Amino acid sequence: MSTPAQVRSTAAIEAFRLALVKFQERVQNAIDSLDGELHRASNWVEHDRPSHWKNQTHLAEDAVHQAKLDLERCLLMTVAGERPTCREQKAALVAAKARRAYCQEKCEAVKRWQRSFRHEQFEYDGRIGQLRRTMELDVPKAQALLKTIVRRLEEYQIERPPEAQTPAEPVAAPVSNATPVSAAPRPPVAALPAQDTPLTTDNET
Repeated sequence: MSTPAQVRSTAAIEAFRLALVKFQERVQNAIDSLDGELHRASNWVEHDRPSHWKNQTHLAEDAVHQAKLDLERCLLMTVAGERPTCREQKAALVAAKARRAYCQEKCEAVKRWQRSFRHEQFEYDGRIGQLRRTMELDVPKAQALLKTIVRRLEEYQIERPPEAQTPAEPVAAPVSNATPVSAAPRPPVAALPAQDTPLTTDNET
């Protein structure tokens, strides 16, 4: 059988409500901070890095094209009737091609990062969603309920009539379980004989 709650002070309820308000603020600040970090990471993966490496790939392709032209011009030249070795141009072309391959690999890596990030973001949204709903819906309802409880308790304490003084109940004599002792029977009183003749005195003899 449940027993009724005995509230002796509304201060404890109000203190709990204020603690709940502070807790909501701290959790909401943490969620906002995480959202900010997530937004910056999303912008870096989805926009900054793809744009950067796409631009670097174009520059690398231009460098390869220019290195090929330089090598072709070098091969067409003759010095003292001999063709030059064009070692520098050949090395520059190899380096330009390596740079282009590196940029292309980074573009592919960015695509992998995007797929991985989107998956983790989806998981995060699912995990944080319940906490977010609790902070936005359940906690404000709990705060409002506690505030209503405090107000009603204060109104009850103001409107409650003073307690009536009840008269003290008479104390009943203790009941004894002992067998009562009957009074001893009194002996019968003998009847005096009736006197038919008057008593004589010494003066009459």
